[in-house]
Amino acid sequence: MTIELLTCGSTSGPAATRQIKEIVQVWPARTIRELPSEVPEPIRDRFQEGSRCEGAAAYRGAAAMYRAAVEELCKERGATSYKLYDKIEELRGQLDDDLIVDLHEARMLGNDSVHDGLTYSPEEVTNVAELIVEMMQTLYIQPATKAAMREARRQRREAYKNGESPADS
Repeated sequence: MTIELLTCGSTSGPAATRQIKEIVQVWPARTIRELPSEVPEPIRDRFQEGSRCEGAAAYRGAAAMYRAAVEELCKERGATSYKLYDKIEELRGQLDDDLIVDLHEARMLGNDSVHDGLTYSPEEVTNVAELIVEMMQTLYIQPATKAAMREARRQRREAYKNGESPADS
């Protein structure tokens, strides 16, 4: 069950009608998306702020902050161009084409929202947030998980070679 607050306005004239201006989810409270610690802090910070905006139905603000998270990702990956479009393009060859397309999707969502005043639907903003989460999974979380598993196996091998029992390692 979900409880939503509807803000309505009415038109004037002989055929006056009520139009829904805004829908805000009141209960359950929207959860704020957080990226795990494997993701660099500047990316996590911008993404979380975007998620807070999204939870407050401030979709243009969310779009701007998700774009900012993408810009931080590009900087972290070594891109140095001035424009975000060019920063993303610098990552071609380093990232697969699907990730490049997703980065541009987040860039355009933010640009359209900030520069053109376009408000995307909640579903469209959520979709871009989910694209960013998937990117972080591919670029940071999976590599960190794999490295931790390799290190655990290395430690087990070392313990075995040093005569320690498996329970000791």
